[in-house]
Parts: sequence; C-alpha cells; structure tokens
Amino acid sequence: MSFQQNIQFAQTSDRHRIAYAVSGRGYPLVRAATWFSHVEADWRTSLFAPLYSELSACYHLYRYDSRGYGLSDGNDTEISVDSLVVDLAAVVDHAKLGQFSLWGSTSSSSVTAIAYAALYPERVSHLVLSAPIARGVFRRANSTHEEKERRSAFLKLVEHGWGADNPAFRQIQSTQMFPEATADQLAELNELYRMAAPPAHAARMVKATSEADVSGFLPRITCPVLLLHCRGAELMPIEEVRLIASSLPEARFVQLATRNYIPLKGEPAFKVLLDEIKTFLPRALHAPSSNPAVDSLTRREREVLDLLARGLNNGSIASHLGLSEKTVRNIMSNIFDKLAVKSRTQAVLLARKAGLGD
Repeated sequence: MSFQQNIQFAQTSDRHRIAYAVSGRGYPLVRAATWFSHVEADWRTSLFAPLYSELSACYHLYRYDSRGYGLSDGNDTEISVDSLVVDLAAVVDHAKLGQFSLWGSTSSSSVTAIAYAALYPERVSHLVLSAPIARGVFRRANSTHEEKERRSAFLKLVEHGWGADNPAFRQIQSTQMFPEATADQLAELNELYRMAAPPAHAARMVKATSEADVSGFLPRITCPVLLLHCRGAELMPIEEVRLIASSLPEARFVQLATRNYIPLKGEPAFKVLLDEIKTFLPRALHAPSSNPAVDSLTRREREVLDLLARGLNNGSIASHLGLSEKTVRNIMSNIFDKLAVKSRTQAVLLARKAGLGD
C-alpha cells in the first residue's frame, strides 16, 4: 500500500492553528504529538514511514504537530502539559471524533496522552503507551544530581545547537534514541529535528517535558491500556515504566527487545509492536456490515466479537479489554442471543462475514 495523507488545520481555544495529517481507514487512532513532529516531513523518513504505513493499513491514523512545531502556529508561545492537551483536544474536536484510541510514544507524547485520557475518559476507548514517562527528570524523586546536570546541558545544547547547519549537536541525541539506526537514517532524524521547530521553541518543549508530572492522572484512567517497554533503550528509565505499570494494574505490559526508542523495520521487535497494537486495538468496529444482527451489537459487544473472531479465548479477551472473565462470559451470552447462534464457531463465522476478526 502506498502511503497517502491529507493535511488539515484545527484551531485551539487560545487561537493557534494546529496542523494534522489523516491517513488510512478503520477505527480512529490518534498519535499524540512528539517533540520532533513535522507531519509533512516525518512520514518521508525511513525511520517512521514503515510504521505509519503499516498502521494506516489497519486504522484511521491521525498525527499532528504541537503548537510551534512543523506546520502549526505558535513557535513564540510557552509550552506546558495544559497547552499540549489543548492542542490534542483541538485536533480530535475538529476531526469530529467521538471515541478513539490514543497512542503516546516518547516523553512529550506519553505525557500528553496520559493527561488527556484521564481528563476525557469518555473520549478515549483504548490507550497505547510506548517508551513512556509520567514524570520528567526534574520531577522524579530518584533523579540523581548527575542526571539533572545532563538534562540541563542538553537544554543548552538544543537552544544553541539545534538549528546549526552542522548536525553534530543533534547527532548526539539521535544516536542515543536510535543506536541501531543506519547512518542515512540518523541523517534523516538530524534533519527532522532541525525542521520540526526553531531551537528556542524546541528547548521550551524539552524543558516542559523535563518538568512535567502526570503521575497523579494515572489512577483516573479507566480505559484498557497497552504498555510497551523498550527494554534496551538508553533513554527509557525503567523506574517510570514500573510507576506507570503499578498505577495501571489492569494494563497489558509487553517488553520489546530493542535498543531503539521505537523499533525499526527489520528488527523482530517491529513486528511484535505491530502485532500487539493490532491485537489490542479495535478495527473498524463501527462500520455498517451486511448483517443487521451484528450492527445491533453495542461497541463493547463488537469488540468482544472481533477478538473472538481473531481466535482469542475468554481469558485473553478479558486481558486485552481490561475486563474480568465473568464479564466477558456475560457479554458473550448477549452476543449469542442477538446473533441467534448457539456456539462460538457459529458466532465466528458470522463475525468474519461481517468483516470482523481481520
């Protein structure tokens, strides 16, 4: 499938234009903006193009640039968790999304996703957190003096070296984030950093993320959560993953065997990442089917039926949806009644004819 996207613009409540890209078809998946976001450039890189293409083959993928990044306005404004949430809210409201799945990856992206999912639980049906943090380095009680000094030095590096023609400063960060990337891929990432935001604004994002603390929002998250930890990533503090996992005891926790912040195509972890996301998230569960009985199912019933049609047993369905096995059995009973079937095999056949279980 050749990747195609459509770029639109939303306006925030404080009157900034936010650019967002829409690609693919299926159940809506919104990626919270990263600190190197540029929706017109990132999909052209060999680092991110395979991932966006694979996800767009299954989902209606929404990616956007935070204020001051990429094609969005506001590179002279302050950045905070509040402003990051406002940007995300503007995009999903402009796109007229009801419920949607939300993906937070990297530091600023996961902070935004956690805060939004807690503040708007009725909007987020599923939450994916990959390589996440809940607290910036300046807010972690166990951060060492050396770690804080390194982050302060990195802030100065971004402020004074991010826009330079010589990519040496940016290369330091690139090799830490993607140590397994090729020289060409690192060169693409170095250029993406430079294009994404002016140095002063990029420094504001780093500072805001370093000072963020959304750990208090974690207990307020009610939707199913998929937590993906990049086991060998140099910049992925295991303490943050433990904090998030302990605050979301029903979350599905998966370790990815990669040293990169996001697995790259060609790594075994790349396929694991995609398989986990595709198994966890619903597909086009709201699309009309050829079977009125299937169309009469509630959203939750369609989710259960979709997972059943993919071959999952009750225990696995309960784990993926954050439900008890008893609840799954009750939902399954309702599904059987509405579909007028007596066995799982009959339900699966009807589901697959209706386009579920792909």
